Amino acid sequence: MKKMFLIAVMACGVFSKAQFKISGEIKNFSEQVLLVRVFEGANDKLINKVITDKNGKFSVNIPEAYHGMINISDRSKQNNIDILSANEEVVFQSEFSNQIFTNTKVTKGKTAMAYQEYQSFESYKDLKANVFPIIKALYDTKEEFYNAILKEEKRIDGLSTKDNLPLLQYYITIYDLANVNFDSPAVAEVHQQNILKHLMNDNANLESTGLLSKLVMDYLRTSIVGATSQQQINTTIKGEIDALLDKVELDTPRGQNVLSAIFNVLPAAQFGELLAPYYDKANALTCELTDELKTNLSAHNLKNPGAVVPNIQFDQAVKGYKSLYDIQSDKKIILFWASWCPACMNEMPFVKEFYNNFKKEGGEIIAISLDFEEEGYKNAIKDFDWINYTELLQWDTQGVEAFGVTSTPTLFLVDKDNKLIKKAHHISELIDY
Repeated sequence: MKKMFLIAVMACGVFSKAQFKISGEIKNFSEQVLLVRVFEGANDKLINKVITDKNGKFSVNIPEAYHGMINISDRSKQNNIDILSANEEVVFQSEFSNQIFTNTKVTKGKTAMAYQEYQSFESYKDLKANVFPIIKALYDTKEEFYNAILKEEKRIDGLSTKDNLPLLQYYITIYDLANVNFDSPAVAEVHQQNILKHLMNDNANLESTGLLSKLVMDYLRTSIVGATSQQQINTTIKGEIDALLDKVELDTPRGQNVLSAIFNVLPAAQFGELLAPYYDKANALTCELTDELKTNLSAHNLKNPGAVVPNIQFDQAVKGYKSLYDIQSDKKIILFWASWCPACMNEMPFVKEFYNNFKKEGGEIIAISLDFEEEGYKNAIKDFDWINYTELLQWDTQGVEAFGVTSTPTLFLVDKDNKLIKKAHHISELIDY
C-alpha cells in the first residue's frame, strides 16, 4: 500500500482529540440561529447549531482539533462569516445591518486575525486592479484626486500579511491555485500538473480549505480546453478520471474525497452514463468508506427500486416516533417539501386527498420539511394530519443528501421493510402503487 504516511496524516490530520471555542457578538442579531460548518471532504459539514443571546452573543465548541476554514452562517445561509483557525480559540465581533453581516473584526486567534488581514489586503488589491484604472481614466493626471489614487496605489503595494503563519500561507497557496486562469492549452497542462501534485501529496489541510471540489473541477476542465464536441469532452474526462483515481488511490480517504468531488462537480443529467462505472467501483470497495462517499452512494442507489432507504433519527419524538424506521406501516411515503416552495404548496391539496385512502389502507406519510422559519412551517402544517418533522435547517436537514434530494417536492414510496418502490415528484405518480 502506497502513501501510508499520507493516509495516517489524513485520518487524523484534521480532527484529533481536542477542542477549542469560537465566541462572537453580532449586534442586532439577538436570539437568532447560527450554523457552524467545517470542511473534511469535498463538501462542508454542519457540526453545530447555536442561538445567540439577547445581546447577539454566542459561543460554540469545535469538538475536536481542527486546522482549516470554519463557516458561520444564518439559517438561510445567505449571510456568512469565514474564520480560518489553526486549532486556536477565536473571538470576533460583527453586526447585522441591511440584512447582512458586516464590520466583522477578529480580536483573538492569531491565524484568524491574520486571515482577516489577508482578506482586507485582497480587497484592496482588487480595487487597485479593477476599479482604480476606471476612475483614473476620468481625471486629468494633474488633478488632486488622480494623484490621491496614485498615493493609495502605492500604499496598497506596500501592504502584506504580517504573520508568516503556516496554515494561512498554505491556504493562500491553495486559494491562488484554485483561481488560476487557464484559457490556453499550454497554461492548462501546467496547471493540471500543479493541481495533481497537491492532490497526491498534501495532508488533510487541503480538504479543510474548502477548495477541494474547485481543484478537482479545474483538473478536469484543464483537459478539455479546446474540445469541440460533447463526445470529445466525455471521452477525455473519462480518461482523466481513470488516471486521477489511479494516482490518488480510491481505497484511501483522499481518493474517496476526490471521487466525491467528481460526483459533486459533474452534473448527473449531463454525465450520468459516464459516472455510472465509478459508482460501481465505489460500491465494490471493501475498505472503510468516508461518510461523504457513503452518502453519495446512498443517494445514487436510491434510484433503484428495492434499495433500502436510510433511517432518519428525529431530534425530538414525533407522535411518539423517534425515527423513520419506528413508523410501522404497510407502505410509507417520505415527502421532502418546504412551506417556502410554491410547487410544494400547490401539491399539498392533492397529497391531502391522496392521504385519506392511503391511511385507511395501512399507509402513512412522513413529511420532512426543509423550512428554516418556524412560523411559516407551523402555519403550513395546521391542516396536515400525517407525520410532520422539521429541523428548520433547510438543505442541511437530515436525510436530504442521503436520499439525494435536489429539488422539492420529492417523494419516496417504500414498503414495510423500508425498501424503495418508487421515487416521484408528484403524488399522482404514486396512485397506481
